[in-house]
Amino acid sequence: MNKKTIFQFVLLVLLLGVLAWIMAQFFKPGKIPVYCEVHPPRISRSNNNDPRTAQNPRTFDVAFGLDQRYELTSVKVVALDEWTTNKQAQPLWHLVSETNSAPVRAIIYGQRIRGMHAAVPGARPQMLQTNVAYRLLIQSGSREGECDFKLPALPQLAR
Repeated sequence: MNKKTIFQFVLLVLLLGVLAWIMAQFFKPGKIPVYCEVHPPRISRSNNNDPRTAQNPRTFDVAFGLDQRYELTSVKVVALDEWTTNKQAQPLWHLVSETNSAPVRAIIYGQRIRGMHAAVPGARPQMLQTNVAYRLLIQSGSREGECDFKLPALPQLAR
């Protein structure tokens, strides 16, 4: 073999390698874009003097939006600090689906999703704390998505 043939062979192998890498990236399932919104608690004037509202702390509603409808197979919320050091961290909310879940475009922390159930039977979503970073992890088949969020401190109301 002369130098020209060796160069052409090396160039062909290099081009085939680049093409294989591009094709692998093209067919790799993409990430699910997840958007997070934290809504402050609703306060009505009629409830300001209600003793039940003093016993039950006000909580934020955390809504997660997706770019399209997905049949989710897993929804999990974990504390971000714990998750970064331990991928087996205890989730605060974990739903799974073995068969078909209803296609959803948005979910709210702690609410039921039709076709999904708690990963641990009887488990309930835990209360989220203010000024703590959390991560939502979702799966739909082979696609995955995540979103980090934090609840702000509640403002003190004048009484």
